[in-house]
Amino acid sequence: MRFFAVKYHLGHLVPVLIATLAFTASARAEGEPDSSSDSDTKTKTISGVIEAVVSKEISADTEQIASLTIERLVPHGATIKAGQNVVWFDAEPITEQMKGAEREMRLSTLGMQEEDFNHEQFVEGQKLDRAAAERTWKAAQQAYQNFVKVDRERTIATQENLLKGSLASLENAREELDQLQQMYDADELTEESEEIVLKRAKRSVEAAEFRHQSTEIAAERAIKQTLPRTIAEQEATFTRAQHAHAKAQRDLSLAAERAQIEISKKRDEFNKAKQKYEELKAERKKVVISSPLAGIVVHGKLTRGKLGDKPSLLKKGSSVTGSQVIATVLAPGKLQVRLDVNQEDLPSVQPGTKCTVVVPGVAGFKGKGTVKSVSSIPYAGSRYDCVVSFSAGKEKLTPTMGCQVIFETTAK
Repeated sequence: MRFFAVKYHLGHLVPVLIATLAFTASARAEGEPDSSSDSDTKTKTISGVIEAVVSKEISADTEQIASLTIERLVPHGATIKAGQNVVWFDAEPITEQMKGAEREMRLSTLGMQEEDFNHEQFVEGQKLDRAAAERTWKAAQQAYQNFVKVDRERTIATQENLLKGSLASLENAREELDQLQQMYDADELTEESEEIVLKRAKRSVEAAEFRHQSTEIAAERAIKQTLPRTIAEQEATFTRAQHAHAKAQRDLSLAAERAQIEISKKRDEFNKAKQKYEELKAERKKVVISSPLAGIVVHGKLTRGKLGDKPSLLKKGSSVTGSQVIATVLAPGKLQVRLDVNQEDLPSVQPGTKCTVVVPGVAGFKGKGTVKSVSSIPYAGSRYDCVVSFSAGKEKLTPTMGCQVIFETTAK
């Protein structure tokens, strides 16, 4: 009886054990993945903005016209056609600036003509000055050569010749005195006549002796004193002439270079005035600016596809600079998403990564997107620029609309 009782008990226990093991296995299967990996799929949502792939910033793009006044501006959000005017400026201030530039241009032209004439006169004058300097230099060279080759020796020869003449005169006077004395001794003359003639002859000899002494002194001084001074003066004169010639050449060259710089400066000023006038004439045509493409007009400049936090204050009467972006025309045909990616999200957001684009306020829209590009360096802080291409399908989305981009991430 005990044997049958045990067998009966075991027969009921086995099904219970099998059910228990099955429940345990089922519970473990619900708590663990089917594969050997223990990863869970999660999502990462990043806010972005829809932007037009094709857009055009509208600005005066002027350099000479620094400030313009808006006379008329297409309303913010208006749809325009290609070639349609977007902004009109007040033409009167530009016309006045044109008149001023034209006057400056005419004055600059007259100044350039006068400067050209003066420069031509200067060049001709320099030719004459160079010729005069060369003549002066050649005359100084010639005078020095004459002195060295002729005058110096001629001065010595002149003094020697004066001495010879003086000595000859003295000798002649002595010979005459000797002859008279001989005649007196021979009694060829009367006593009274002899006295007179001899007296005169003696005086002539004495005068000839005195003159000869003076000539000797003058000749010695001329050769030993005056001639050395003359040689030194001639050499100094030649050296000064040489320096004057070099200085004249240098002054003429510097004056020519200075004149060339001045006329080049004047020509540059003329060319700048002419260029300014021509540029102003071209910029004058920008009193009305049209759009090269069809699209939606938004006032101001977009920052990474987004409008500013504050509305644009541009209106009739507003002043803008020549480089200021007045409006942006957005072509609505082809769109993309622009978003900021934090550095920690870069592993999940790479070129080619698939994602989903959701636009708040557009019920039921889910666009399939693909990461087109991610900047290699952050544009600010640790934020990287990212562009996602997607298809809007039949949904008419507008650039500057906010959106959500959903990425699937894997968390360990």
